[in-house]
Amino acid sequence: MLDQLRYRLRALLRRDTLDRELNDELAFHIECETDRLMRDGVPADEARRRARVAIGGLENTKELHRDRRGTRWIDETIADVRYAARGLARDPAVAAAAVITLALAIGANAAMFSAVDAVLLQPLPFAHPDRLVEVGENNPEFRWHMQDAAGANVLDWRARVHAFSDITGYAGFAQPATLLNDGTPTLIMTRQVMGNFFSVLGIAPQAGRLFTYDETWSAGANLVVISDRLWRARFAASRAIVGKSISIDGKALTVIGVAPSGLDFPDGGTELWRSVAWPRDQLARLSFRRAHWLRVVARLAPAATMEQASAELAAVAAELKTEYPATNRVMDAELVPLHRFLVGDTRLSLLVLLASVGLLLLIACANVGNLLLVRAAAREREVAVRVALGAGRSRLMRQALVESLFLAVIGGALGLALGWWGTRTLGELVPRGMLRIESFGIDWAVASYVLAITTACGLLFGIAPAVWASRRDPSDALKSGGRAIGQGARAHRWGQRLAVAEIAIALLLAVGAGLLIRSYSLLQRVDPGLDPRNVITATLSLPGMRYDNGAKVVAFYDQLVARVRALPSVSSAGVTSYLSLTLPGWSSDFSIEGPSAGHFSTPLLHREVSADYFTTMRVPLVRGRVFTAADRGSPPVVVINEAFARSHFAGRNPIGQRITFDRVPDSSSTWRTIVGVVGSEHQSSAAMPADIEAFEPPAQQPSSTMTLVARTASDPTALGPAIRHTVAELDPQLAITQLRSMSEVQAVSMARDRFLMLLLSLFGLVGLVLAVVGVYGVVAQLARGRTREMGIRVALGASAASVRWLIVRHGLMLAAAGLAIGGVAALAATHALARLLFGVAPTDPLTFGIAALALVLSSLLASWLPGRKAALVDPVTTLRDD
Repeated sequence: MLDQLRYRLRALLRRDTLDRELNDELAFHIECETDRLMRDGVPADEARRRARVAIGGLENTKELHRDRRGTRWIDETIADVRYAARGLARDPAVAAAAVITLALAIGANAAMFSAVDAVLLQPLPFAHPDRLVEVGENNPEFRWHMQDAAGANVLDWRARVHAFSDITGYAGFAQPATLLNDGTPTLIMTRQVMGNFFSVLGIAPQAGRLFTYDETWSAGANLVVISDRLWRARFAASRAIVGKSISIDGKALTVIGVAPSGLDFPDGGTELWRSVAWPRDQLARLSFRRAHWLRVVARLAPAATMEQASAELAAVAAELKTEYPATNRVMDAELVPLHRFLVGDTRLSLLVLLASVGLLLLIACANVGNLLLVRAAAREREVAVRVALGAGRSRLMRQALVESLFLAVIGGALGLALGWWGTRTLGELVPRGMLRIESFGIDWAVASYVLAITTACGLLFGIAPAVWASRRDPSDALKSGGRAIGQGARAHRWGQRLAVAEIAIALLLAVGAGLLIRSYSLLQRVDPGLDPRNVITATLSLPGMRYDNGAKVVAFYDQLVARVRALPSVSSAGVTSYLSLTLPGWSSDFSIEGPSAGHFSTPLLHREVSADYFTTMRVPLVRGRVFTAADRGSPPVVVINEAFARSHFAGRNPIGQRITFDRVPDSSSTWRTIVGVVGSEHQSSAAMPADIEAFEPPAQQPSSTMTLVARTASDPTALGPAIRHTVAELDPQLAITQLRSMSEVQAVSMARDRFLMLLLSLFGLVGLVLAVVGVYGVVAQLARGRTREMGIRVALGASAASVRWLIVRHGLMLAAAGLAIGGVAALAATHALARLLFGVAPTDPLTFGIAALALVLSSLLASWLPGRKAALVDPVTTLRDD
């Protein structure tokens, strides 16, 4: 075997040397035989002739020896590649069209697959990530599913669920904090975690150490772990920072370690981790089991399965229902693989986009297949001669496939380059927070995917020309002469099938794009419950060390609002604890005073807003009044939104009614009087209906993190420097968390829908153009093939309109067939988009009708152009040429 391998390698790499040696050996044998014959008295010329005959034919013998080397197929493949290159060079327009079409489609696939690979296929960067699960709480009364858990429940799960080797929790939200480094305040994002957070994930530090479980408690209060990004940006990647103190919100905290590079869990924005630092005496408090704010990750024990862990978790949740009925009466728990939880709804969006570029690639393959069919038909006579001279059909098929693969490789190489650029463009277009990761690019997995689809494309669009060429009867082509070259009926049928497939796929893309366009259009028309125009927002978070009581917090925000209101062009200003169209506020139980007290299970959202907030945001006052300067805490008052009034005060006036934020009121409950009803603002996004909500003045419920809102008479972003200056005057060490216009906030809330709509619309448009080009190519080929027929028709008195309609009708028949197939496929496929749509059904007839009409009109145009040319044919010229 080794000898054979060495021989074949030598035959492949030193072919010229072996050919010289073969020539020398054959010449030696001929000379020897010639000499022998001459010694027997045969004349020299005759002796040499007989010697050559004895060899069996010189060239034939050489070919037999070359076949024994086992490299003929390589030689033939190289020859086929050279032939394909020469053929494409003779027809650069066809080659350029095919390569560009493929490059665009493959580039789009490469860019999209890079995102899918990074988000869906790559494992999490943790030790044994398949053993990690996310645990969440379910509450049917509150419509909770996989929601944040209470700390006390997490500790009970840790102690009782033996299928978990360990379980940890982390804050479901990041908190801004001010890092005072070298006298310069810098805003960073921090997150509270239990002490075993890093050990459960299986993360090792790159400097220092990480938290231990014992530091979940008060022992970890002054310890922090910093991210690699913060370490490099603010501390020059110096290991000396380990063990040193840094100032966070005016408090000295000790850095014990640096997290590894690339850690982006639970998101890439966290720059510093702090311990939850629970006091041990907190365990017995009811509030510790009532406050749900922890996301939970567990690691399965070595021998445990998901099913075992789920069963044990459900059993423990049932025990807690009995032990703590006040908080856990209907509280269940559930677990899912961590990777699946982190991907969430992003999976559907990415798969829809990947399927779209896949369909686009199929259209491109059909288009290139049509181009190659035209070339194959034009070379019909050449192929017939090859077959007549003894070329095997398998040899012809291989040559046709090599040509298509050659085209595909060039298109794939350019597509990979376009994909490299496309990943960066896609990364800039993707709305922040939509994907689990912040960046992605071309790696070996993406390159392998491109290689696979490139090969598949070359085979796919090369099959039709190869099969057609191999099955062609050479006698038909040779007898037809030059008159019908390129007009084989079988080639035309293949072209029609490809055109029908293109239209069907284009309809799928057009319907998907149309549904998302309609959905986004309807979403834009939703009234968010406020007027976002000419409003600037600025979020601040006051450090607890310097603002250690409610009075200081309220005083700061009162001064801030007063100073901003005094700025030129500002008509009104206020503050709110949560900004509409971003996220809902905190929620609680509630009860309305009266006979129905204790009967409500719907969670009530809460927000703290200043007196002028509703005026600034132009939230309409429906009934009663809004807050005034006199609402400073006693008696406590609230304003509710219209959704609350409509659902719980139907048929009666809510003004003057009292509510408490306890499910079952008792002697310790605080009763608040409803003084007004305002319009309902959408809390999370325009796509989500407004939930019931109660507003309180900041003096009653001080919040250190608030968002300033100010309405101006002109461009709100121009007010940014003045707001920064005002904040710096009030507190030089305070940094603004986020400064943006309310219109930008509204745009961000719809960013995912806009992103999907734009991309799918682009794919649909490109697919439509390619389909139209495909129809045009098929119909134009038909018109050229029937030129003589058209000349005869015109000579016999047919009108130009009837000739034109003959061609156009054929194109419309192709469109009708494609629409029928594509319509059935779209009806089945668009149900996958249901979760991405707003206010429109997946089978919306208007969208289907418009998409079909667009394809019909496009096909009509693509058919009319060849039809018009056919109608102008000169019968005299045509018949004379014939």
